[in-house]
Amino acid sequence: MKPPLAAPPPLASAPAPAAVAPGFRRELTSGPYRYVVSTRGPAGARVLAVRAGQNSQELTTAPDTIAGEVQEVQLAKLTTGPGDELLIFLRDDRRNAAGTVRDDWFGGQHWDPMEPLPPLTGVAARGYRGQDQSEVRGNTLQRSFPVYQSADAPGCPSGGRRTIRYRMAGSSLEFRQVEVLNEPRATG
Repeated sequence: MKPPLAAPPPLASAPAPAAVAPGFRRELTSGPYRYVVSTRGPAGARVLAVRAGQNSQELTTAPDTIAGEVQEVQLAKLTTGPGDELLIFLRDDRRNAAGTVRDDWFGGQHWDPMEPLPPLTGVAARGYRGQDQSEVRGNTLQRSFPVYQSADAPGCPSGGRRTIRYRMAGSSLEFRQVEVLNEPRATG
């Protein structure tokens, strides 16, 4: 009689799936148009989809891959041209939480990407290490961030807060810096 067979080794467990942060989804309406901004996929390789529809019919979808997370979306009227501008506020935690703004203009049939915010230079760039927060106020895009002094440790800014205001001239799809405001650090 043959000896009993040894029990087979246990099956290796499958690696745990990578953590996937919940996706973002927001619907916005302006006149006859409905916009849907959504994300899916793992952090660092999310797929952003920006759809536009009219009367329950999809007109166009603009897919893109983003490195960060969508924080907010907003329809704004920043130009004198027809239509609205769709602003998508992103945060990329891999780059010291630097915030960016993705902006698109919908002309009724397709998306036109707007020019990105101009790079920070001179006084506006001094002490910048990310952590942007952006919002639209009236016809102005405001970008605020803490100001770091040269000896400040990461996450411990001591130079107050800076707000940069941008506008678009006429029907241009290009942001122009119009004002730099420095707020001293609150003491107390």
